[in-house]
Amino acid sequence: TRVTDLLTGTAELTVAGALPARTGAAKRADGALTRIASRAAAATALGDGLTALISGLTVTAMALSGVQAVAAGRLGGVALAVLVLTPLAAFEAVLGMPLAVRHRQRVRRSAERVREVLDAPEPVREPERPRPAPATPFPLVLTGLAARHEGQRGEALAGLDLTLERGRRIAVVGASGSGKTTLAQVLLRFLDPRAGSYTLAGVDARQLPGDEVRRLVGLCAQDAHLFDSSVRENLLLARKGATEAELRGALARARLLDWVDGLPDGLDTLVGEHGARLSGGQRQRLALARALLADFPVLVLDEPAEHLDLPTADALTADLLAATEGRTTLLITHRLAGLDEVDEVLVLDAGRVVQRGPYAELAAVDGPLRAMVRRETETESLAGAPRGATRAA
Repeated sequence: TRVTDLLTGTAELTVAGALPARTGAAKRADGALTRIASRAAAATALGDGLTALISGLTVTAMALSGVQAVAAGRLGGVALAVLVLTPLAAFEAVLGMPLAVRHRQRVRRSAERVREVLDAPEPVREPERPRPAPATPFPLVLTGLAARHEGQRGEALAGLDLTLERGRRIAVVGASGSGKTTLAQVLLRFLDPRAGSYTLAGVDARQLPGDEVRRLVGLCAQDAHLFDSSVRENLLLARKGATEAELRGALARARLLDWVDGLPDGLDTLVGEHGARLSGGQRQRLALARALLADFPVLVLDEPAEHLDLPTADALTADLLAATEGRTTLLITHRLAGLDEVDEVLVLDAGRVVQRGPYAELAAVDGPLRAMVRRETETESLAGAPRGATRAA
C-alpha cells in the first residue's frame, strides 16, 4: 500500500516536499515485511528440520532393532522391511504441521481484520420489511432532524428543518465542520438521523432500502471518482443505455461539449487514472455531466468547486446553476458567488441553521452570511493584489 501510494502520488509529494519522508516510510515498511518473512521462514525451516531429524532417528532406531530381531530369529526379512517403512508412513501425517502453524498465524490475523469490518457499527440499518418507494420524492421534508457520527460526542446536525419541492433550489453554506456534508450523507442514507424525521413523499426514508433512496436522491461529490477509461465509459456509468445524443446533451449542459469535440478521439478519449489527464475543473464538469445524465429527481451537489482556484470555482458554480435550472437541487458550497440564483440559502453553524432566506435579503442585513460575504471579498482582494501589496496588507 505504501509503495502504491508513493508511485501514484509522486508528483504531489514532490511539490509538497514530502517525497523523501514517504520514501523512507516505504523503506521502513519493506524492512518490517522482510523481518516478518525471515522469522516465518526460520520457524518453518526449524520445524521442517526437526521433523526430518526425528523421523530419521526413528527409522534408524527401528532398523537397528529390526536387524537384531532378524539375527536372533524372532523376525522375518519381509517383516523387517515393513517395520522400517512404518515410521516413514506415520510421519507423513505430521510433516505439514510446521506449515500449518505458520498459516494459522496468517489466518488469525486475517480473521481479526475481517472481524473489525463485521463488528463495526452500521451507520445505516436497512429495514426488515421495506416499503415500496414512491414514484417521486416530492416533497422531500426534514423535520427537527438531528444526526451524529459514530464516536462523536456532539451532534453534527441538530433541529434542522428543510423542505424541497419540485424544481426548488437551495444552497447550504457554512464553515468547515458546520454540518454541510453530514446533511448530504443523511439525504442519501449514508447516515441515519438520531432524531427527527426524513420523509420522501410522506414515506419515512428509514423504511426504504438505501438503494431506492439513492435512486431518487443523487450525489455529485467534490471527490467524484473517474475511472481509467474513456469519457464515454465514465458517462455510461450513470445510464448504461444512453444514446450518443444524450451523452452529448449532458456534456453540453455541463459546458464540456466544445472541449470534448476538440479532442482527437472525442468521447473515446482516455481520462487517465482518477482523471489525471483532465484539469480540476474538467474533472468536476465531467462528474456533473454524469450526474445530469442519471437524471435524479433530487440532485445534491457537495462542494463541487472545492480545491479549484477562485476564477475556475466561480465559473464552475455559475455553470452548475445554469445546468440545474428547473431541477430540484441542493447545493452545498463554501463559495457565495452566484447564490442569488437559488431560491433559498441556509447558513449552518455547529449543525444548526442560524440564518435562512433569499441570498439578497440575507446579504443586506447584519448576520452570519454578510460576515461571510465580507471575508470572501477580503480574500479575493488579497488574492488579486500584487505580491508586495499582499505583504503590506
